[in-house]
Amino acid sequence: MKLSHLLLASLALLASLALATNAYSQAALHPDDIALVTVSPGVELKELTGLSAVAGARTDRASVALFHLEAGRASAWSYNKVGEESFFVLEGHGEVWTGNRAHSVRPGSFILVPPRVIRSVRASKGEALTFYAITAPAWTSADDVLTTAPERGASQKGASKRP
Repeated sequence: MKLSHLLLASLALLASLALATNAYSQAALHPDDIALVTVSPGVELKELTGLSAVAGARTDRASVALFHLEAGRASAWSYNKVGEESFFVLEGHGEVWTGNRAHSVRPGSFILVPPRVIRSVRASKGEALTFYAITAPAWTSADDVLTTAPERGASQKGASKRP
């Protein structure tokens, strides 16, 4: 094999390894090392993986965000057009609302929310709530639709405020 062919083959191998390393980092991430995003007063998140994650953790396949809600605070009422969302509670107590139904949650609770289901997560008045939100495909602002709380007894298509 000619030296030039060997050199070209080596460069191609190094380039493909560099692309693979950038696409999927093998470095361990810790939430303490990720920037905090304030979504609204008392609602904060850190995106561990997804489209806005740190270099080496960006992907369009899924997103994982660590949420912290102060006592008595809630996420906005919204739904995903395409994304399926799961919540896994780490600390605290609260409720995950899907449509007009409340689901009590505590450490270890898991709930799957299909696309197009209006939802909101609320921390109990007496304690904060910390949970992971996992969205597949990765969360985007274009997929997330802000809405109002459905009326009690209304179907999922209702968009007026609960009393």
